Amino acid sequence: MRIGRLLVVLAMVLTGLVAWGRGVASASTVPTCSSSDLTVHAGFSGAAAGNGGTPIVIVNHGPSACSLNGFPNVVAHIEASSPRPVIFVDRPRSLIYRAVHPRVVVLAIKGTASFGISYVDGLDQQFGYGARCEMNEVTVRLSQVPTAHTFVVSLLKNGHDGFGPINSCFAGFILGLTPIVKGSLPPEY
Repeated sequence: MRIGRLLVVLAMVLTGLVAWGRGVASASTVPTCSSSDLTVHAGFSGAAAGNGGTPIVIVNHGPSACSLNGFPNVVAHIEASSPRPVIFVDRPRSLIYRAVHPRVVVLAIKGTASFGISYVDGLDQQFGYGARCEMNEVTVRLSQVPTAHTFVVSLLKNGHDGFGPINSCFAGFILGLTPIVKGSLPPEY
């Protein structure tokens, strides 16, 4: 009798796990976003006590919901020849955005997602200001998107203080990235 009840309970648990697994699978059946359905632009930058961050906002203008996930591929564009290469790492580099794990993000029609570029403002001040330090724009490629379109994102009006480009020299030539998250602002501290 006890074995019979145990088997019934075990069957209920397994049925629940299978049903739960189907629920997860159905969320992953949302197609990956197509680059032709997306727009990408800089949001308003934030800064506090030498920490800077710029959200990059992604909007779905397609005919249906779609999904994104992971970290973007970002390349800096400096106004003149930079004294050192600018590197983006897959983790925050300031106290503006929190570290989060990459997850699948479903964008509804007109829905938004974002990732953050973060940096410390004041690491390598020997190069000062000027054309060889000013990061005016970045190119962004969403690694999971099937058509490998590159988006050019201007930072001229959305730099570290909200009014200009990001000074890559002051950031020590290393900027951090958050993974793509739901909403127009990455998780802040």
